[in-house]
Amino acid sequence: MKKIVFTIILAAAAAVLVYRGELFTPKGKIIKRTRFLMDTVFTIQVPNSLGLRRTEAAMERAFDRMSEVDKKFNVLNQDSPAYRFNSERQPISDPEIYSLVKAGTDISRETGGAFDMTAFPLTETWGFFNHEIATRAVPSAGAIKGALSAVGWKRLSLRDGKVFPADARVKLDMGGIAKGYAIGEAVKVLKEAGITSALILAGGQVQVFGSAGEGKPWRVGVRNPRREGYMAGLQFSEETGISTSGDYERFFEADGVRYHHIVDPRTGYPARGLMSVSVIAPDPVKADALSTALFVMGRDRALAFARKRPDIDVIIVDDKGKIFSSRENPAGAER
Repeated sequence: MKKIVFTIILAAAAAVLVYRGELFTPKGKIIKRTRFLMDTVFTIQVPNSLGLRRTEAAMERAFDRMSEVDKKFNVLNQDSPAYRFNSERQPISDPEIYSLVKAGTDISRETGGAFDMTAFPLTETWGFFNHEIATRAVPSAGAIKGALSAVGWKRLSLRDGKVFPADARVKLDMGGIAKGYAIGEAVKVLKEAGITSALILAGGQVQVFGSAGEGKPWRVGVRNPRREGYMAGLQFSEETGISTSGDYERFFEADGVRYHHIVDPRTGYPARGLMSVSVIAPDPVKADALSTALFVMGRDRALAFARKRPDIDVIIVDDKGKIFSSRENPAGAER
């Protein structure tokens, strides 16, 4: 991670000028393909070193693999083990799901419950699975209390390679970690096909390996949470990625208050104090889950957490628009 160059750009207009025409696509022959998965647009970009036909075939296989992950982990897909776990209380024996649930509960333990895959009842109560945000209303205190009583990662029981519901009301939602897993699987597929460099973009998460061509790093912009453009620029020269969670992704406003989808599983209400959290890490699964967890934890606890972990760096924007990072330059990079 020491080959990451980080520059904070305070003016949004300047950010647009710096990156216009090159954001995520440095000059050179880059093949770009997109597909809609997991309720967002996935984009794969690969320098054309193997030839168009071989490169496109590898990209299609990577998309197909991510589509498989989407179907298997989607709690709204009636054919998925996760759906049957929630609706029929069937234990999950699929080893792939078991492994990811185990990784998620480990992160729950590390973050004191700030990341919680059982927060599904809260997400349902707040209506964030419904895209008609204009009609949203703040749930009653009683509704939130009722949903909260069914939430808690310790209500999941993992034993003998299976996931069991330790509580009859517990519901599983892997939306905060499955995207990172899908990206990681796509990276494996591309490498197996002989691809030596690629960038995968999915909503607020980016993963790269190799270079953008001719020794050039991949260039990634960190979105300004309140204005057009990008507030920070990153140059990735080795395999790593960044995942950003923000209060601007899914939200509604009521009586001048912004209510967003990052719900604190300990209080039942959207986490307060921050606009966005970006986690830089080689592991896309950790980056995905920790960007949510650290948002919930708040600025001081998130920064303290990151400074104890050599495998991650964090960029935080608080609710006043001030920018903080876990190190002077994330990942110990030179300015």
